[in-house]
Amino acid sequence: MDQEKTQEPSPCRCVAAELPRRSLLTAGLALLLAPHDAALAAGESNPRGADAKPANPRSMRPQLGDTFAYLSGEYKDKKVMAADLKVGEPPRLVYPVDPVTETVRSGSRVNQILLIRTEPSHLAAATAPRAAEGIVAYSAICTHNGCPITLLNEDGRSVVCTCHGSRFDLADNGTVLTGPATRRLAALPIAVTDGVVTVAGPFVGTLGAAPSQQ
Repeated sequence: MDQEKTQEPSPCRCVAAELPRRSLLTAGLALLLAPHDAALAAGESNPRGADAKPANPRSMRPQLGDTFAYLSGEYKDKKVMAADLKVGEPPRLVYPVDPVTETVRSGSRVNQILLIRTEPSHLAAATAPRAAEGIVAYSAICTHNGCPITLLNEDGRSVVCTCHGSRFDLADNGTVLTGPATRRLAALPIAVTDGVVTVAGPFVGTLGAAPSQQ
């Protein structure tokens, strides 16, 4: 199974200027500590558990058990219930929400997710285990140029990016049906718990637009 990936710029690798002989020991120590300092600057956990900067809950990827809230419109921030989603209706743009603190994870554009209900019998073998009651969830960010996807195709199971026309089959693993996108949408496993749509696992696939296509 794919693991979640996000296209991120590579960290800068800088070459230090020549140092005086007496500074070599200090410079060597600094180089040894550089990866550790870089990790802290990026908000990663400190492997020694000391002075670590905690991750921003608003920017964290969806966590197991998270609920969802509508991204915009008259129901903005309202919890998404399975009964809200009907077969044949356009996908709903949502954000994951920490169910304990009620923090909406809207701090990262990559966390924009689309939810849609389709006929369970239409779901492909790779998609069915990640769905619940015919509801599937995918990254809402088009893999071509990063536009949000909001339009349901007339077939009722695929969505279209209105920026450049890429079409993705949500019933079959987010597969690309029409370009210019060449990479499928990242899928998000979900469950329905007491009528509430919840996160059941991490993203499967690469998030965001492909650098070669930007």
